[in-house]
Amino acid sequence: MSRRGLGEAHDTSLRQYVGQRINLFRAMHLSATFLDEERTVLALREGEYALTARVIFDVAFGYFYVGDCRWYRSDLTRAADDDLPDGVRQTLLRRFLQLLG
Repeated sequence: MSRRGLGEAHDTSLRQYVGQRINLFRAMHLSATFLDEERTVLALREGEYALTARVIFDVAFGYFYVGDCRWYRSDLTRAADDDLPDGVRQTLLRRFLQLLG
């Protein structure tokens, strides 16, 4: 098994969500969503995989937005789009999209 470089694993379809507004109030009230105490990291887990997002607050406009997002495996290594089973990827994306906007 070859190891991917850090930059290679980041080449993912998740880039399209960077900069989009995220509703942290909704995220705080969904039981399947993890949000750290500082409200800077959000994670959604499905089986052996997770979608994580770095959350940033824009002081000028007064809203939270996605600063970066990535796929991870349960062993905390980054994963690429191709590494996730289609059903898992679709489930995580559907749940994530409910938080955007």
